[in-house]
This record gives sequence, structure tokens and C-alpha cells, in this order.
Amino acid sequence: MVCTRAVHTRTPVVLSIVLALCVATGCRCERGGHIDPKELARLGSVTAREPKDPWEAGRLPMSLAKGRPRDGGQIAVHMYTEPPSLNTIIDADWWASQITEHRVYQALVSNDPYDHPNYRVVPELAKSWEIASADRVYTFHLRHGVRWHDGRPFTARDVIATFDKVQNEQTKAVHIRAYTKELLRYEALDAFTVRFTFKKPYFLALDGIFASVPIQPAHVLESLKPMQYNEAAANSLNRHPIGTGPFRFVKWESNSKIVLRRFAKYWGSKPHISELVFRTVKDHTVALQLAERQELDIVTVTAQEWHRMKSPILRRRYYRSRYHDANYAWIGWNLKRPQFRDAVVRSALTMLVDRPGLAGAMMYGLPKPTTCHFYWASDACDGKLSPLPYDPLAAAKLLEHAGWVDRDGDGVREHGKLELCFTLMIPANQEGMVHAATKIKEDMRRAGIDMRLQRVEWSAFVRRLRDKDFDACTLAWVGSSKEDPTQIWHSSSIAGGSNYISFSNREADRLMDRARVMLNDRRRNKLYRQLGKILYDEQPYTWLWVRPRLTLIHRRLHGVRESLMGWRYEDWWVDGTSAKTP
Repeated sequence: MVCTRAVHTRTPVVLSIVLALCVATGCRCERGGHIDPKELARLGSVTAREPKDPWEAGRLPMSLAKGRPRDGGQIAVHMYTEPPSLNTIIDADWWASQITEHRVYQALVSNDPYDHPNYRVVPELAKSWEIASADRVYTFHLRHGVRWHDGRPFTARDVIATFDKVQNEQTKAVHIRAYTKELLRYEALDAFTVRFTFKKPYFLALDGIFASVPIQPAHVLESLKPMQYNEAAANSLNRHPIGTGPFRFVKWESNSKIVLRRFAKYWGSKPHISELVFRTVKDHTVALQLAERQELDIVTVTAQEWHRMKSPILRRRYYRSRYHDANYAWIGWNLKRPQFRDAVVRSALTMLVDRPGLAGAMMYGLPKPTTCHFYWASDACDGKLSPLPYDPLAAAKLLEHAGWVDRDGDGVREHGKLELCFTLMIPANQEGMVHAATKIKEDMRRAGIDMRLQRVEWSAFVRRLRDKDFDACTLAWVGSSKEDPTQIWHSSSIAGGSNYISFSNREADRLMDRARVMLNDRRRNKLYRQLGKILYDEQPYTWLWVRPRLTLIHRRLHGVRESLMGWRYEDWWVDGTSAKTP
């Protein structure tokens, strides 16, 4: 059977009818061999209880952040996939940001990683700043005596050259330009003073722009045309970053490791550790084997490994950390595909994904449910919006109401000449999601939907996202305590941004535009809750869950503290008295 691509007329039914149908049909779960409601209730009650044992609960001891720092030593960090480049201006990649941002590269300012939940802005390359003209003009006074890792002096010229590249529409920096579209002009007043003027106030100017744009060296940037800047073959910074941060880049051995070393001429407080090695280990089972041999200090583990981890060796040598940061996993429906253009269909698809059952049976109840784009504990999320239920019977009624019926008896629903079939694109290294998708596929089949699975290597996955070359995809977003959703949800971010599914809603755009200039957190979050209701009604994503960050941390490490901003390795040190033990 072949999926056709014939265009059909969208059924003019809004989600209020969807919910009414759910009530009218008497929503219930048809589980057919899957977890029944009693089992889900049991799982929920088990996961709600916090284990007393710190190892089981994933609680780090308070003593881990204390002690007398000791200089020297190496830390090996498990990296389960390689970034496409180390240039986060063109690649919005989580691992690239963890390796380079505020560590190799620096920004004008940064966020205090330990100031939860505010994460206030603190100086970095700028020692001070003033905000004037009704919050539209930012003047930064830069530090003197800062050196690039190649020995050149840092000046305002570097800031201007970096923003020239960010603002040039020929560079692949659309995800950053989503934040800078109100930027009117920027200029160097002298060698150590820069001024930025906005057309309108922007609530995330400090956090979203000046703390997020990594300043790069002008003596490299100025020789690169915009298209050259995008390509690793022409731009050495993509594979060999030169920054001003506490660690300098040493080498990148593809599919093996990325090495950073303490920068001896760093302008600020130098890191305690001498070397930071990010080791690429795509197989999580192999990573645990390396941990047992103490070849890794920081290990990212899956929910299944966390649940089954009984190794006395690991328990003796490592702490465990379970931390729900600002993330959510999702299935995205490409709205350019005709079968996904109807919100009723998308809602039915969500109701065919057994999120509670998968979270309980396959992820052992570790994730948190969510319906929200923002940090789950933020006031920007509306706690009154409960996830749509898993209800195959109600989903079938919705599909029939929307005109999708199996008229030819082949087991697949049609609407005119279009069959309800699609391919779900999954990152190749996401074994857990492959297992979950296999269960989803079975539920889809029973509902008359032909869903196929396709595993795609990460570099090709990212390329296809950008090209909109997919039917449906699954991924996770990682954010912060306060963020601007424009990059992901605004219609202006469809072309070149992170709005990969081509979501477009005029009222949603209006709310995001209003929120951008709203400096009052309470009022802005009220607008974001309205945006959340639109996304809830439209279901362009099926929100899956908030995944916990599950980590093994070797007991020889100290200075370790959890944060929404990620691990701050430069504050850590190796305790020689508890070095690698037998």
C-alpha cells in the first residue's frame, strides 16, 4: 500500500467539539494487552512516593558541594551523540552548548546557575551595563585584559563582528535572529564600550540575547563571507572554536572525544580541573561498562538502566542524580502534510498515544506529564490543562467525525483519495523511543492508521527537520526557566527557524509579539498561558512528558550542584583521597 498525497478539504470542527464527543461517547481505555487502568494507578502510586535511600531517589548529598578545592586532574563526560558542529550560532545543539557556551566561548553576560528559580544575570565579558530610553538601549562596558585562546586581545570589535554574523540573513542563525528581530542597531562607542538599540523593549534581551550569543573572534570572522561562515570546510570555528572562556579547545576526534583544557591566561577564576574530556559513547550499555571500569566520571543513563541498576560496583563508586529540568519530549506533526492539517485529527492522534502507560511501563514512572511548552514549574504553564486522555474508542469517533473512514476494507482509513498513513522519523540512537513507537504503531494500526517507523542518523535527522522532509518526528526541547517561544512556534520561524512542523496561527503570533515587549513577568506569563491554550486546542505536538536528567557522578568529584543551566564543570574538583577506587 502506498501513501498518497492528495489534498483534501479540512473539516471545519474545533476542539470544543472534540471534547464534547469524548464526553458523549463515554471515554474509556481500550488497552487490549497493554497496561490496564489499575496497573497505571499502581505505577502512579509507586512513583509518587519518594524513596528514602538517596541512591534510589537520585539525591546528591549536600556534602558533595562542599570541601576544600584541589587543582588538577581530568574529568571524562559521557556524550551519547556528537554535535554537528561546535558553533551554536548556526547549530542549536544541546551538546554543542554544553561543551562551548560560557566554557570555551563567553557572552557579554551570563546567568547565575545556582540562583534558582530566578537565575539572575551576572557580568561575564561585560563588567557592567546600563539600560536606558524606556528599556530600549543597552550599553555594555567590556573587561580589559581579556585574551582569546590564540593570544589576541578581546575588544568591542569582536562583539560587533559576532553580531554582524548573527544578523546577516545568509548565515544559519535564524534560531538566534528570532530573539534579535527587534534589534535596531548596534555600535562600538570605543574599544571597550558597545551599545545596542532596540525598536521595542524586549523582556529577554539580557537572558535570551546577551547571555546566549557566544562572542567569537573578529580576526577570524571578518575574513569569512556569510555562506563560508556556515560551512565547516571554510569556517575553522565550527570544528575548532577559539574563545575567551576558562577552557580552551584542544582537539576533536570524530566519534571518539572532544577535549578541552584549562586556559592558563583566563581573565577570571580558573577551573580546578586541568582537562575536560567529552567521550562519544552512543551505546548506553557500553557507557555503563566503561563506568564500572571507572573510565567515565559523568554518565547519562536511560530510564531503563536507572530502574535496573543493581551493580554494587556502580553503587560503591558513583552517586546518582535525578533532576527534572526545563525540557519536554514531543511528537510533531508536519502541518504541511494534508493528513495533519485538521486539529481534530491531531487530537485523535494524541489520544492514540498511551503516554501514561509508556511512562509507567517503559520509563518506570520517572517522567512528569505535561501539556506545556515552558518550564514545567513556571507560571507560564496553565496547571488546569490536563493532558488529553489515552482513549482509542474516543479517538476513533473523532476520526470518523472528521471524515476519515475505512471505506475499502483494507484496514486503513481514507478521506477522499488520501489514506491515513505516515512515517514517524526517530533519531537512530534513541532506543527507548523506538520501543515506545512500536507500541504506538500498534495502537495506530488498531485505529485504522498505517504508521511506519524510520530511524535516521542525527546529522541527517537535523537536515530533514530543516528541510521539512518528514511526516512526523519525535524529539525533545531543552529550555530554561524563562524563554521566548518565538523560535519554535511563531510563523516567522517556519523558514529557517525551529518551527519545523510549520505551525501558523495568527492569534498565537499576536500573543507572542505582545509578550516579547511585556517586561512584567506576571502579565507576560498570563499571555503565555493563553498561547498554551491555543497549542492545547490545536495539538500541533503530542506532548509526551518531561524527562528527568538521570546521571551517574563519580564519588571522587566535588563541587557538584544541580541547576537548570546544566553542569558547571569549572566549579568542580577531583578529591585525591577518594580517587578511583577498586
